[in-house]
Amino acid sequence: MNHGLARAGSDARGLPRHHRAAAVTGHLGKPPAGLPLTVYTDGSVSLRQIARRRGWLTGWGYLSTGGSYGCGRYPQFAANAGTEVTTVTELRAVWHAIRADLTTRPVTIVTDSRNAAAILELWKAGSERMPTGYIGSNSGVATLDKLRRLVTANPAHLSVETVRGHSGDILNEGADTLAQLGMRWARDDLAKDDVHQRAERVAEGFLAQWRS
Repeated sequence: MNHGLARAGSDARGLPRHHRAAAVTGHLGKPPAGLPLTVYTDGSVSLRQIARRRGWLTGWGYLSTGGSYGCGRYPQFAANAGTEVTTVTELRAVWHAIRADLTTRPVTIVTDSRNAAAILELWKAGSERMPTGYIGSNSGVATLDKLRRLVTANPAHLSVETVRGHSGDILNEGADTLAQLGMRWARDDLAKDDVHQRAERVAEGFLAQWRS
């Protein structure tokens, strides 16, 4: 893939404002410092293409047993993502979920993407493998490369588990709902304050079910 096409494919300046990357996060209480944390993550890829069919609207979400949650929207350009867009989106969710915790506490990631789980395990072992064709950003460090470096530097702190999607696992369903919200934020041009309020209600509701 030539670099000229990659630069054109990754330029978000021509996108509508509501298609550009954004995130909301929050905490419903924090676990004591150093204690283990389990985080459920998920990604969502819209069928709606962007930028003259050069990419897709995507969303990511996470929900932890400690009460942290987040969701976001991201315009994923095909030239940057390669052929595994769903896996890239899942791993983007993992980055946002663990970036603040992995250096200070043991974290278990629970994902319904076996491909994302396999790549995380490879990174724990020191591999530099990325999803097929992924180049990320042409300026600065790509998100997945930041995640890879974090995981490689802290392998003993990270455990990875997989769960079957839509199988009734409460917190997996919560992460899925947050990822869908992130995607709809871009697709439906939702207001950021509205998204934040919805995300908090989703987190509260699923955590209450999980704890009951």
